[in-house]
Amino acid sequence: MSVRLARQAGVSVLVIAVIAVIAVSAATGAGGSANLRVTAKTQTTVSLAWNSFGRENYVLHFWKDGNWVRVTLPRTQTSYTWTGLLPNVQYSFWVKSGTSASNLVNATTDPDRTPPSAPGNLRVSSSTASSISLAWDASTDDTGIAEYLVSVSPNAGNLIWTGPTSATLVGLAPQTEYTFTVKARDLGYNFSPLSNAASATTEASTDTTPPTAPTSLRVSDEDGCGEVDVRWTQSTDDQDPQSAIRYRILINGGPDPVGFEPIGTGRAITYGVEDGVNTFVVVAIDSAGNVSSPSNSFPITLNIC
Repeated sequence: MSVRLARQAGVSVLVIAVIAVIAVSAATGAGGSANLRVTAKTQTTVSLAWNSFGRENYVLHFWKDGNWVRVTLPRTQTSYTWTGLLPNVQYSFWVKSGTSASNLVNATTDPDRTPPSAPGNLRVSSSTASSISLAWDASTDDTGIAEYLVSVSPNAGNLIWTGPTSATLVGLAPQTEYTFTVKARDLGYNFSPLSNAASATTEASTDTTPPTAPTSLRVSDEDGCGEVDVRWTQSTDDQDPQSAIRYRILINGGPDPVGFEPIGTGRAITYGVEDGVNTFVVVAIDSAGNVSSPSNSFPITLNIC
């Protein structure tokens, strides 16, 4: 998804780049004689070839994520294979020698429709009163694993994406049983079946001291249609690290209707609840369930679309 969005965002830049290539080609007459062409492609590679032209080393240009990536090749080389690409994505290429430029070539990598295998042997490696660490065996896939999604039940706001085959979930309640599953995502955005489920109970806690109150609360209107960016200075706690402290957003004295409680961060995107003045307050909650004093209040006038 991020790659597709990046391509959309770079359309105008790509058009400019294409115009520049066409202008150079027209001036030198190299575009047609170079005959840059795609000779093969897979889900993650594109192979190119061209006729010898120009008098200097070749510089092959590759349009990726809003930028031209370049590789310099000797005059004796008239082919190249780009690797490490994403499936079902269009890429653009052109090659230059001195002031002479080839034609522009677009190529779309083959789609990936095969999901990864399920992660194996999900297991609990350690636990505390507020955290549980997990590990699992890697999934296999024909294009490669992009990341893993760890899910927890009951939902504690701890859905996390991770690259390694291990993860630690923080901000959990003490003496509570949690059940976890993991699934893999490949480079083609296919999801694997779920792993086996693994359960663990957090340890008891004697913590009775709440975190400090969040400070410097500020709220800004993101899109003029009720969406807001809420920021604050994070709390501290006598036992939990800041990464384990949960935050609850209150709007006009009631709970945030989105229901998401961020952990270990000083920022959240949420929405107002009514046209007119919406007053925001944030409280911090440690892993033992102790609730801090409220932050400063922040009123803001919103137009709910």
